Amino acid sequence: MYCEYAHSMGFSVRKEHLSYWIHTRIIKCRAFCCAKAGLKRVRPSPKKYRKLETRTGCLACIYFTTDTEGRNWTVTKFVEEHNHPLAMENEQHLLRSARSISKMQGSLIKNLTDAGVKTVHAYNFLSNEVGGFDNVGFSKSNAYNFVQREKKALIERGDSLSLLKILQEKQLEDNMFSYDVRTDELSRLTSFFWMDGQSKIDYDCYGDVVIFDTTYRLNKYNLACAPFIAVNNHWQNVFVGGAFISEESIDSFCWVFNTFLKFVGGKLPTTIFTDQDQAMAVAIERVFIGTRHRLCQWHISKKAPSKVPCFNNEKTVRGLFYQCMSKCDSELEFDRYWNEMISRGNLQENRWLGDLHRARRNWSTAFNKDVLDLGILSTQRSESANNGLHGCSKATSTLVECFMGLEKLVGSWRRGEQDEDFRCKQGAVSLKVRSCAMLKHVSKFYTSKMFVRFEQAFMEGAAGVCVADETRHDENNYLYVTKLCDGSDDKRWFVSYNSKTNETACSCRGFETRGILCKHILRIYNLKNLREIPPVYLLKRFCRDAKKGIYLSNTPGIIECNSNLIFRNHLMRFAYDLANRVENNKDAKAHVLGRLHVLANEADEIVEAVEMRRRGLSNENDKNTPLVRDPVKKNPKGISNARLKGYWETGSKKPSKTINLLKIVITLIN
Repeated sequence: MYCEYAHSMGFSVRKEHLSYWIHTRIIKCRAFCCAKAGLKRVRPSPKKYRKLETRTGCLACIYFTTDTEGRNWTVTKFVEEHNHPLAMENEQHLLRSARSISKMQGSLIKNLTDAGVKTVHAYNFLSNEVGGFDNVGFSKSNAYNFVQREKKALIERGDSLSLLKILQEKQLEDNMFSYDVRTDELSRLTSFFWMDGQSKIDYDCYGDVVIFDTTYRLNKYNLACAPFIAVNNHWQNVFVGGAFISEESIDSFCWVFNTFLKFVGGKLPTTIFTDQDQAMAVAIERVFIGTRHRLCQWHISKKAPSKVPCFNNEKTVRGLFYQCMSKCDSELEFDRYWNEMISRGNLQENRWLGDLHRARRNWSTAFNKDVLDLGILSTQRSESANNGLHGCSKATSTLVECFMGLEKLVGSWRRGEQDEDFRCKQGAVSLKVRSCAMLKHVSKFYTSKMFVRFEQAFMEGAAGVCVADETRHDENNYLYVTKLCDGSDDKRWFVSYNSKTNETACSCRGFETRGILCKHILRIYNLKNLREIPPVYLLKRFCRDAKKGIYLSNTPGIIECNSNLIFRNHLMRFAYDLANRVENNKDAKAHVLGRLHVLANEADEIVEAVEMRRRGLSNENDKNTPLVRDPVKKNPKGISNARLKGYWETGSKKPSKTINLLKIVITLIN
């Protein structure tokens, strides 16, 4: 009441004296005064920025007293006069006590900033909605302070403990959620790993090829973000686990890999791609026994011009190097091109190439034709996750902010996967050759993205590959020699074919590595007029229903109600249909109503039991949560948290003409 009066008059209100009745918390006396009441002590401040002095010793105030029950309030003192000018009508929205952020406004600001909208833009949006800044109800600085308070609330108990609380809450919501943390001898957090239920399902479907990278370190503790990325049936990134580690040592990587295997039941990936980190390579050899370790070719090709100077001006030598990286079909072919490159560039003494040759089985495709790698050559899929994380974290970000940022990125990936699933279910791919029976058959199996890749190989085989020779070994087995029709390459590919079983194999080993039949085999199938691809060559990981039978319910009438809105709509439709069916039968209506009351009571008991269990587990987790301290704060290499200097601060000052003349004279005298 007093605030409304004060704002209409043009002054701000501040809380003053407060007292209680003895041995109670019932207010006895409550006083409010003008915000300019009293005087502040004058203290010398070394700070460059000093706040304005707003106190004038104003005596305007109001005193209230209450009875012992705190119900009846009585004004016992009221001073109306002020010793300072009052705010004008168009300035009243700037009064401090008149500025407040409502619950709805706060929720809107929080949602906008969480979505990546800047605070100033969120404030401008609110002002547009209410017709100007005067009607918002708070200032721009209030909006910034609100956002900062929300961020601090996330790490109220400390960054590490707040992160553990979030992980524990996620574990309560998702029974398949798993996490683990690691601390040093001073109980400081050094590493943590997590994997939710969807990640475990995705790894079960697409975990044959995994990409692991640790190049991103943008947070206040300089912890490395280490996500495990796989590729789904839509050729999209899927998150199958993540970690933050303080140091890239053998011990840290072994802990991460062992934790990963523990959470996926010991299932090893077929191939794992990483960068050229020696500690990572040793840890993979120790933990992922039997997994093929591949190095990122992008990192190697980026280093090559600086390590081998002749690559910059000798195109032939450089071309031979790239031929060795990914265009050799056999080890003999690799050795031939490698030796030619060494002799042409006189690179016998180059130490970097010597080290690279010793590790050739980890980076050249010629030595990895027997395992699935999906045709991946680099870790850029993982680095794209780092790039996405870069947009939602910075050098001063906390662990909670980095974790929540990565969770948002993963959520956007999963929404993209759902969109592609919907597109595949609701539409059919348009074929380049509508009368082709094989393309029709495959289009019903593959997702749209994978079908486009298959169709490209099919068209290249039909138009660009020709059969150079045919040899028949027996009644069913044939050997075909294929080549490119345009003669751009004199290479030959050998395709064996069994006419009885339609089994085939190619010397390029395209199916073994990419999971899709190569153009050479498809040329032979086209030659033999096959209408369908044998099922053995259609991998389930690329089909439209790759996850069918893993987590979708097949029970009639049961749907996956992950959203509360979807559940309410489904339940209301079901109840409406049931009411229409029994509305004309008195006994049926009585039976339905009776059963509904029983179901309601049973549902209340279940909800109450789950809530009690949740509260008990939450309290137990709070008690059992070990005291984990925050990691040591570190600045990432080459990044400072200091204020960025402007152009005129960083610009080099040109020496004056007088100084230049003096230098010339001194030089002449000497």
